[in-house]
Amino acid sequence: MSRSYRLSPAGRRNNLLMITVAMLLWVFALWSFASTLRLSLHPAAFWADLQRVFAQPPAIEQAAPALLLLVLIVATPLLIWNLIAEWDAAFTPADEGLTYEAMGVRLWCPWKEMLALRPSPAVTDEAVVVYCRCDPAETIANPLLRWLHRQAHGRQQLVIGPDIEHRDELVAQIEQGMARTQTRAKVLAVDHAPTA
Repeated sequence: MSRSYRLSPAGRRNNLLMITVAMLLWVFALWSFASTLRLSLHPAAFWADLQRVFAQPPAIEQAAPALLLLVLIVATPLLIWNLIAEWDAAFTPADEGLTYEAMGVRLWCPWKEMLALRPSPAVTDEAVVVYCRCDPAETIANPLLRWLHRQAHGRQQLVIGPDIEHRDELVAQIEQGMARTQTRAKVLAVDHAPTA
């Protein structure tokens, strides 16, 4: 059975710290947003207060910070999702390709579909991006999960974070798999070339 590469213990500690800080930031942003617009966070009073805000729009000195806080309220859960997905991520190389699993998502990317790794050679503190011919996320049936995956990785790529344990070994296996596929494709092209 192939080995799976996951976040290192140090990476897990850093990831857990970032998740905790992001959650605290989200609570602070929510509380500050309500305080800035004088909204009650109690469910019974919240809608009445929200209607009051729409009936009497706030002054610019209230609206500007409230808008910034609203952006934090919306963006922070996406950051938390990405951190949890990174925590759960597993990369498993096999003879014919790479399997990525995280948060109930399982993607298969054959070596022949991989175009490049960047940066090459890999830099210790930077994520390595695997560029693919097709978008691996297309196989995710749930549109919300597909969208969340693309927020973390982008289209037609898989991101291997810097804190994946034995990442150099994983990157070397990916490079070898891609090289074997390219060699095989060249041999097939020569074998099927028309003779003069």
